[in-house]
Amino acid sequence: MLIKLIKHDLMATYREFTGLYIALLLLSIIGPFIVSTEIEWAMFVLFLVIFGVTVATLVVTFLTIIRLYSRRLFSNEGYLTLTLPVKTRDTIISKVITGFVWSSLSALVLIFSGIIFVSFMLIVPSVFSSSFDSLSLLFNEIWKTNAMWVYMQSFLVILPSSLLESIYSLILLVFVITLINTSFIKKYKVAIGIVTYILLSLALNSLLGNLHGELLVFSPVTTLDNEFSLELLRQLSFTVNGVNYAINFIGYLLYIAGLGYATWWLLENKLEIE
Repeated sequence: MLIKLIKHDLMATYREFTGLYIALLLLSIIGPFIVSTEIEWAMFVLFLVIFGVTVATLVVTFLTIIRLYSRRLFSNEGYLTLTLPVKTRDTIISKVITGFVWSSLSALVLIFSGIIFVSFMLIVPSVFSSSFDSLSLLFNEIWKTNAMWVYMQSFLVILPSSLLESIYSLILLVFVITLINTSFIKKYKVAIGIVTYILLSLALNSLLGNLHGELLVFSPVTTLDNEFSLELLRQLSFTVNGVNYAINFIGYLLYIAGLGYATWWLLENKLEIE
């Protein structure tokens, strides 16, 4: 039943994203050729459109997730959802997973579009004018230092913790939306919800942040006083602070479990559907 709930939520929301994802990918392919013309007004319009579509993707992702949680749990549609022979736990999990899928996919499309754009600009310089040759040479020299590989390794190391943090943010959002639709909150639900989310997020993040230090430590340390050099990039490496990483990882697991249980309890005992 959980799989069916997730599939139903995805099918109900995918139309919000299709056009934006296609637009981003098309811009990443067409954009470099517009830049190669070196026509200032065309490049200005291009980057204005890229900025607009990027912001629209982020905003639509956030608003779609909020609508998913509010409408499909706390409206007439939500009444039907909660009266189905489905465990409350599965309902909560399906909403969090759906939100995680769309937020992750939006991030991946943005990253992939950027990679395509840069690839056309730098890896295939013959397509463009000679003014991009220096950028291509610089990119190739940086690539030879293996700094990119070090950063990719650090990304993979930090990825599990980042995914947990994303899930925690989503379950916190579900909890707050559930809270403002219970008998505890009678008026000013939207305003109270915004303030509650901000305060809880700040408090929980601050608490966890004070329990541990840096998860990754890069060396040599780069500062604004350091001049950029290929030699500095050749020496780049990082170490993982296992204790800090474990505290951070376990902390997010506890947050997810606690907020998940609190949301389940509110849905079971204090729910008020409009």
